[in-house]
Amino acid sequence: MRVQDGQYPHPFGQDAVDAFEDLLGGTLRPRLRRDFPAWILKAPFVEANRGVYTLRFMPKWQEWAAAEAQRIGIDASDVLAGEAGWNQLTLLYDALRVQLRQIADRRSAFSWRVITRRINPADLLPAARSSISAAVLSFALSEVGASHRPSRPAELITSRWWLAPQALTDLDELCSVGMLLFNVYNARRRVAKGQSLRLGGPRLIPEVADTDDTVERAIRLYDGRLNFAGGRGNYLGSFPSLVTNRRESANIITWADLRGQDLVSRDDVARLLLKYGPVFPLGTNIEDLAPAAFSSGVGLTLETQAAATVLSAAWTYLADRGATWKSVPGEWSQYGYLRCPRDWFIARLEDGPALPELLGSSWRAGATVRGVVTLLAREQVVLPVGRYVVVDLTGATSLLMHSFERAREGAAANEWGSSFEAAVQEAIDTTPWKPTGALRSVIGKKVKDENGNVITDIDAVAFHAGTLWLISAKAFQAGPDYTVGAYDAVRRIARKAVAASEQWNGYLERIRRRPSALGVDLPDGCTLEGLVVMPFVPYVPVDSSAAQPVGDLCHVSSIHELIAVALRA
Repeated sequence: MRVQDGQYPHPFGQDAVDAFEDLLGGTLRPRLRRDFPAWILKAPFVEANRGVYTLRFMPKWQEWAAAEAQRIGIDASDVLAGEAGWNQLTLLYDALRVQLRQIADRRSAFSWRVITRRINPADLLPAARSSISAAVLSFALSEVGASHRPSRPAELITSRWWLAPQALTDLDELCSVGMLLFNVYNARRRVAKGQSLRLGGPRLIPEVADTDDTVERAIRLYDGRLNFAGGRGNYLGSFPSLVTNRRESANIITWADLRGQDLVSRDDVARLLLKYGPVFPLGTNIEDLAPAAFSSGVGLTLETQAAATVLSAAWTYLADRGATWKSVPGEWSQYGYLRCPRDWFIARLEDGPALPELLGSSWRAGATVRGVVTLLAREQVVLPVGRYVVVDLTGATSLLMHSFERAREGAAANEWGSSFEAAVQEAIDTTPWKPTGALRSVIGKKVKDENGNVITDIDAVAFHAGTLWLISAKAFQAGPDYTVGAYDAVRRIARKAVAASEQWNGYLERIRRRPSALGVDLPDGCTLEGLVVMPFVPYVPVDSSAAQPVGDLCHVSSIHELIAVALRA
């Protein structure tokens, strides 16, 4: 990845950004008039809007966190490193989460929903990228859905015009603890990558203690690559199909939030939010989310059925009331949730799962409607409030995206891997790097040595500027432990990425010595390059073969990085 003045290039040009804004302009709904809770909740962040971030209760929680760290055995001068340091940070992380839960129990889950959906993450950290601001807020809100305080019908009635003053105090404390939790989380992830550090200052910000900057450079490379790829990646080891002939009956309406979209600048987001609500509908073909789950029949879950049914029911509810038109706004487009009668919603669940051709006509694992409702409540997608339920549209979308389970062995597991290989080539074929003519015969080819022994298979091929890229597609599955930065998981994925890189380099050298093994006449002056492609950006040591530059990519790159570079050609 080429770096200039410490900055990674934006993966797309201004034309793509303009096209994205045009797409948004065609689906965003008019903004609702600001209600009283939204107006009053702006008050704690007035200073944030002027570039100064202050929370009244931060000093209180800084003092608590410092005392808790000392109780655990973490002193401000202590160097945290290795598995022992990671374990200490985990203890502090868990202690902060306990405090978050106690604050969350001050209000009902619906009351928190009213509050938190009226906050723009950009108000928290005006100098940070949108995704970072959203991440900090997500830590602060990570426990509110598990509040033990029941939601009351009166809260539903007064949600648009009343907010008790205590809400500001609760929100202030929640964000204070959430900020500290975010910093400890980042420290833990850094230690898992091999860095030695201290928790500096009252906000527990990680401070590097290494004299060697090797790990710091690797972390900067990793963070820069995430930024370049837009933070995207599928830790399930899959990738959506870009070229599809899926059934039209597999289409479903999902929901996205304009806030946190790094492709659109902060100023442009602010401009759009003056006119539009942040939440908008997107047509999605459910088969494209995890093609192997549908072709193999392995990977669909009760969560898949439940999330798809909620989204389908929500769109039906809006359509029955004439609210699916672009000109019709509501809480669903302003705050990402809608309310509907509980009896109506239960009746939709009693009809069975949505998309029965794909997801089955009965609930998986012998689940009952009561069991499905319990699951949705546990996942914070549906909140029962008296005679109504509040449906979190963006939450249901997130549940659907993360609901698939990858096959781990047998023919189904192989199909998941083959599906990723096909997706890599399909994605390349949508870019200027698409190979043409005889070069396409290399795709999937078994390359043999002079004795007829198979050297390797070529999973995918790209061609650009006289270079033929021979690609090994590795559908590695990271799992939730990698996502949260578990010590062993980070090292496991790094080892697998480096091993794949070294192996592919070895194969490429043998092919370079005997390019006729490809069975195709290469263009004059054609050079051969190798690339290992994964579903997500891996953290790898900066001095390993996996991190070595190959053109504008690292030798082991994510599919999103590959496509972003190819689209700029």
